[in-house]
Amino acid sequence: MAKTPKLSKSALKYWEKRRDLEDKARLKLENETLKMITDIFPEALKRIQEKLLSQSDLHKINQQKLLEDVKRRDQEKYRKYIEDNYKSLMNSDEKYQAFIDEFFPAYDYAKVNRLLQIRSDIFSILAEEMIKKEADTKFNDRLDDFVNRVYNTNSNALGHILGTGDFSPLPKKEIERMLNYPWSGKTFSSRLWGNVSKLEQNLSQAIVNAVASGGGVTDALKTMRQDPTISDMFKLEKDKFNRAIENLVRTEYAHFAVEGINASFEEAGVKKSISWSAEDERVCSICGGYHGKEIKKGGIDPPYHTRCRCTKIPDIPDLGEDIDTLYESMFGDLLDEFAKNEWGIALNRPTEDKKRYNKNKGFFNFDPKDHQLSRNDAIKKID
Repeated sequence: MAKTPKLSKSALKYWEKRRDLEDKARLKLENETLKMITDIFPEALKRIQEKLLSQSDLHKINQQKLLEDVKRRDQEKYRKYIEDNYKSLMNSDEKYQAFIDEFFPAYDYAKVNRLLQIRSDIFSILAEEMIKKEADTKFNDRLDDFVNRVYNTNSNALGHILGTGDFSPLPKKEIERMLNYPWSGKTFSSRLWGNVSKLEQNLSQAIVNAVASGGGVTDALKTMRQDPTISDMFKLEKDKFNRAIENLVRTEYAHFAVEGINASFEEAGVKKSISWSAEDERVCSICGGYHGKEIKKGGIDPPYHTRCRCTKIPDIPDLGEDIDTLYESMFGDLLDEFAKNEWGIALNRPTEDKKRYNKNKGFFNFDPKDHQLSRNDAIKKID
């Protein structure tokens, strides 16, 4: 079993607050990405409805005709006919036409075949809207930016705490490697398009079900009790799709947050880390078991499950007695950083006091200029 590392009170307070603010910032970015993707499909669904309603060859298909078609093409009879007549079928046009008339009635076959072919039309419209709105590219760019933000803010903090000075930018090739690595078995792009394909399958099946129920395609597409622009049949599938996309987006952001953190640990030379769960996730049977435990090299990194919000904090003991004072001095600056436009997190906190030490909050008001100091200089400044 992984051991539970011990951090000082000030270190724990600092890293817990940093991860809490990163969680809030991530939630904001996730919601923006979700809106960007899910806003694409109402228009696509309306286009699909219009196309289906314009195809009158689908409107009269019902359960009775489907059953008649199946009955007339009884499988056992069909196979026996082929076995008994295959030579004459190959040599006689009249025999072949009789076979077609018997087993593939023109009226029913054309309509059933058209119904099955509609899948390509549905996917074409969904894909066209995805490409037109550049959903895949924008999702990629947002994750790229997010990894950079997480890396930069953590590298900056670690550089100040450890006295390692300026940190190197995260190489573009390394970000591309992160984005293109199929960490969950597929890349985020493959999973996004997989969900689009699943939506197409569900929409197609909904049409088949509407036909089989006897109600017909027209009535199903014109029933809009829950949404004035999208039929109930399609809205149900759209809601399922939105939930799947939400699972995808939130899990991907959680993963890439940890990727950025890992890169910052490597840049700063941090060798050990601790699994850390959001306070409301510590009751989770999975997350609670990992919370506060050391993550060994080559061990399992969060996220531990779909929509997991677990992350990790550095385990950097033996920094000297003055390190707690340094942590306290950095706390106010941490709040300032996440309240700025770059992250835009609304924080309930008083206007910065002119005094360096805020007794009510229990931390030093940190001078941003301290970020320019080396660790030794910062220690001297505190002394």
